[in-house]
Amino acid sequence: MKLKDFLKDKLSYMVVYFFSNALVILIMYLSLIINKVKFSKGNVVYAFLISLFLFIVFLIYDYYKSKSFKSQLNRILNSEDDLDYILNLGTPNTEEQAAFKKILIKLYKICNNKTVNYEEEHKQYIYFVNQWVHQMKTPVSVINLILQDEVNEENKKLFESIAEENEKLQHGLDMMLYNARLNEFNGDFNVEKLDIIDIVRKVINENKKSLIRNHIFPKIINNENIAVETDRKWISFAINQIVVNAIKYSRAKAGENKHITFDIVEEASKIILSIKDEGIGIPKEDLTRVFNAFFTGKNGRKTDESTGMGMYLAKRICDKLGHGINVKSEEGKGAVFSIEFYKNKSIFNLSTL
Repeated sequence: MKLKDFLKDKLSYMVVYFFSNALVILIMYLSLIINKVKFSKGNVVYAFLISLFLFIVFLIYDYYKSKSFKSQLNRILNSEDDLDYILNLGTPNTEEQAAFKKILIKLYKICNNKTVNYEEEHKQYIYFVNQWVHQMKTPVSVINLILQDEVNEENKKLFESIAEENEKLQHGLDMMLYNARLNEFNGDFNVEKLDIIDIVRKVINENKKSLIRNHIFPKIINNENIAVETDRKWISFAINQIVVNAIKYSRAKAGENKHITFDIVEEASKIILSIKDEGIGIPKEDLTRVFNAFFTGKNGRKTDESTGMGMYLAKRICDKLGHGINVKSEEGKGAVFSIEFYKNKSIFNLSTL
């Protein structure tokens, strides 16, 4: 606790003290004048100085008496996460401090109980979501198998349409599952050195049917083996969100072919994976909000398929992995999403954050 803050709190006491002393001196002075008694100003000054000295001693005593307790309150106030300081508050020196301590401990217990209940409910919700998504994935997989076995020239277009909708279901379920697991990220996190090209090829293969259907061809510029430190499952999902978006907004017209280009550049401090599409691009006014939750923008309003969650999840995953992600685009000229893997930034400690 700072001295100036203490004096500010005691300002009213000081005002009352000086006013009361002045009033007492005035009354004594008038009484002595009325009774025609000689009045020594030196005695008045002497008495006032003694009184002032005692008052200053009292203020010093009061300051050190409350300093420890108020310093602990400041630590609680400045603590962003840990509120356990409340339970370690020192012995109060006044009834006011004792009452204040009881109130803080009571509030702490109420909030702690509510937090525990919320966390338990949240865990049950996450468990339910995980179970439900896994149950829904089974019929989706079965539908895929049926479509592969039954497709023929007569019903080809119909089955391809069903397959496309089934892919959307699969993608939606994956988004829901990963969004639910993000809050439990530290318990589902494994960093290792991986070849980024292998991950890119895997993502391309997962979207092979959609790429062919929309006449979009993937190109990998740099085929060298470049290792990055990341989590295979989470980074694959993030890259997949970018690719799915690129396909969605780059659909080629009949007789037209388009490309999605993957380029890996190694710099002194980082490795950059760039994913460039030849789609409709992102309007300038939407660029700063691409990674916001539920933001669909001008392009998203053109289709009912956009949820505004894909890029948001990709950004959150990259943040948790310690990677950078950004976008450059010009309306009508496609978009370039870049993921930056920092070489000198260790992410092995992220699980302890």
